[in-house]
Amino acid sequence: MFSKYVFSLILYSIAFVFAQCFQNENSTVHKSSSILSLEGTWSAVNSNGSIVVKSKVPGSIFTDLLNQKKIQDPYFGKNDILYRWIGLDSWIFKKQFKAECHLLQKKRVILIAHGLDTVSEINLNGQFIGASNNMFIRYIFDIKPVLKTNNDIHIEFLSAQGECHVNYIRKTQSSFSWDWGPSFPTQGIWKPLEIVGFDTLLIRDVTVIPEISKGKLLNLTVSVYMELASFEPVNGLMAIYLNNSTIFYSKINIKPDENLFAKKTFRISSLNNLDVKLWWPNGLGDQPLYLLKVVFSNNDETASKSLKTGFRTIELIQEPVQNSSGLSFYFKVNGVPFFAKGSNWIPADSFQERITPEYIETLLRSAKDANMNMLRVWGGGNYESDVFYEIADRLGLLIWQDLMFACALYPTDQDFLSSVKTEVTQQIRRLQHHPSVLLWAGNNENEQSISGYWWPSVKPNLDQYKSDYVKLYIDTIMPIVLKEDPSRTFLPSSPSNGPKTVKEGWISVNPQDNLYGDVHFYNYFGDEWNPDTFPRARFVSEYGYQSYPSFESISSVTNSQDWVYPLTSAIKHRQHHMFGNLELQQMISKHFKLPASSCGLQGFKDFLYLSQIVQAVAIKTESELYRRSQSEVVNGEGKTMGALYWQLNDIWPAPSWASIEYGGRWKMLHYYAKNFFSPLLISPYEENGTVIVNVVSDLSEPLEDLELNIYVYKWSSLIPVYTNVSTFNKSPRSSQVVYRENIANLLEKSDCPDRNYCLVYFTLQSYGPELISRVQYPELESNNVLYLSEFKSAIGLQQPNISAGVTGPFISEFSNYTFSITLNTDSIAPFVWLEIRNVHGRFSDNGFIMISKSMNIFFYSRENTKLKVITKNLNIMSLKNTCIN
Repeated sequence: MFSKYVFSLILYSIAFVFAQCFQNENSTVHKSSSILSLEGTWSAVNSNGSIVVKSKVPGSIFTDLLNQKKIQDPYFGKNDILYRWIGLDSWIFKKQFKAECHLLQKKRVILIAHGLDTVSEINLNGQFIGASNNMFIRYIFDIKPVLKTNNDIHIEFLSAQGECHVNYIRKTQSSFSWDWGPSFPTQGIWKPLEIVGFDTLLIRDVTVIPEISKGKLLNLTVSVYMELASFEPVNGLMAIYLNNSTIFYSKINIKPDENLFAKKTFRISSLNNLDVKLWWPNGLGDQPLYLLKVVFSNNDETASKSLKTGFRTIELIQEPVQNSSGLSFYFKVNGVPFFAKGSNWIPADSFQERITPEYIETLLRSAKDANMNMLRVWGGGNYESDVFYEIADRLGLLIWQDLMFACALYPTDQDFLSSVKTEVTQQIRRLQHHPSVLLWAGNNENEQSISGYWWPSVKPNLDQYKSDYVKLYIDTIMPIVLKEDPSRTFLPSSPSNGPKTVKEGWISVNPQDNLYGDVHFYNYFGDEWNPDTFPRARFVSEYGYQSYPSFESISSVTNSQDWVYPLTSAIKHRQHHMFGNLELQQMISKHFKLPASSCGLQGFKDFLYLSQIVQAVAIKTESELYRRSQSEVVNGEGKTMGALYWQLNDIWPAPSWASIEYGGRWKMLHYYAKNFFSPLLISPYEENGTVIVNVVSDLSEPLEDLELNIYVYKWSSLIPVYTNVSTFNKSPRSSQVVYRENIANLLEKSDCPDRNYCLVYFTLQSYGPELISRVQYPELESNNVLYLSEFKSAIGLQQPNISAGVTGPFISEFSNYTFSITLNTDSIAPFVWLEIRNVHGRFSDNGFIMISKSMNIFFYSRENTKLKVITKNLNIMSLKNTCIN
């Protein structure tokens, strides 16, 4: 009796499931695609089965092992070496899941792998369904014949083994280390994985090309890329909305190609009646964004895709330069030329799954707050996430987008080229609608690597290497870029010489020609505080110097016995730039004394501090030269219209060129960048024994009655020994000289015995509304300083007694937890450096010189913080408070 009951129950259950999965075709329950996310918990096992751990998707095996306490922090100590075995092993990721009836009954069911890292085979229910070998590609596998109610999926990854031949693998090139980062060659499902079932079509990508005239949006070309469920033509209605206004509505017929893909392009005209505002980079205007929605519908299904976009024009101007044999290289946005101010972006973490939207927001907002308008996404990292570009759109940060090829020679066999074609096509379609994307660049330094004979094999194989270069970047990639996005410029390489490179067969004799295109400039052996060390190139897209991170950062990944100077092997291990520590020591010793070995912990902290000083002043010196050079030509060089220093962010806590440490803490350089990239810059320098002061303005309006104040101080006193005031008018978007004075005469007027006794301080003030409304930080006066001697030779500099009073918190433009810090000193204090331990945030200014008894600084906390925490954890140091004195 009981067995009969059970048997009847089983039959009933089967019948119920059958009925549910094969319901009437006219049912209106599921009129859109069905999506089953495979994110979440998986299991991972290594090649011999000795290690089994829970895995999180999206993710990678390193963070899986860390989360399950199988390994320690990969960034700690020498763990990047100790954990090499993880990347050299192969790993299988497994998951069991259920598929609902409404998914199984769809006409077409596909597995979409948005990112597999990197070489893998995918098996579903014991059947091979596909493979991957490019982490930058979205893979699609038809699985309807294989998918069941209860399913078992295995993705078997093979170790990339790319330490010696990373250029053969379409994987993050820097994942096998770079001169600023460790080697953590990850494996895993690094982007979302999902199963999608549909009856008609999916809308995969939408690209947008505006036609703008006289500040008005006239026409819009919208291309819609679709994936179809079958080879049968599809009829339906296509509607396009802009901020809920219908701008297109029509019946259409869609015919798939041999791969079930289809494209429809619509040119939508007569849009000038819409109230559409133009998008501008940071500092030039606002960043209005508009919701564009594309909807296809018929009796069977509805498919849609929404995105935010903005409308602007971008032009790269390369034209003859007066009094020079070269060409210009600058950008116009909405017809307005502007100076590009910014930096270079590298991967924010070795493990992409740890990069949260909040962290991207912190880093990109830090760029905006430092008055930047452009970042270059470097070609040895990743095409960044959608969130990255969405935030850049909102903040007004233009993105110079490299394709992911860097510092290497790449193969050109058909399999490799086919993979690259898919990669470039997908990435451009994904990113094209973002107004922040400025241009596409084919690679980082690969043209230069051939013309510069970087490797011994180049010279004997020069013709072959040139041929391969042209085959990859010119014959393969460039046509795809220009076809998919005719609205933007394609540069074959960076650096490159523009039209001159084209004339020379796509590989210029000297891609670093200062009279053409963009250049990358590094000089670790000249005087980095002397502007004569640097070129007046048209556009400098890389330049920089190293420093160490803060003690709080470096101490989090090292042991206390290593916190000494001279540096221990554990600290040196984190320096991945050849001769980097030696270069830093030489830079410091030019201007300061190095800490003595007897200083212990304090000596180590002082070395970190001094490294940040020399980096900040060096890049300040170079950046101000580039901004001054925008309006002049000297020996054919000049008309510089861009400065993107290397680099913005760090991938781990270590010495690097970054201005922002891993985790988001600003180095001294980033505070300096906020000042040397300010819309109105006062820039003093010395040339042939003469003090010269330039004022640089990014503002679109002229300024009248600006007041320049000049103060000469002796190091021994807070009272100036000489003052001078002059007024002038300033033309817009230009640099002009406003003051000249022979240094010997200035010292004589100031009663300074010689240069070692004195410094010159400058302030710029405006009493009209123009400056107050445009300068980002009105609480800080515009100022700058000219040091007349090396600090190790300064006479009269005393150890200051600096005290601080803190009030707050209160709400400000930059934080809901803002604190006011009033500093007091009894003597001049160079390079005053403020730190608040264990609190995330930044100051309004830092690394400055105090030449007055009192000044006010703000701290903007990123978290709910109490006054007592700020007061307790505030630390203040200056140059004379170090062990070197």
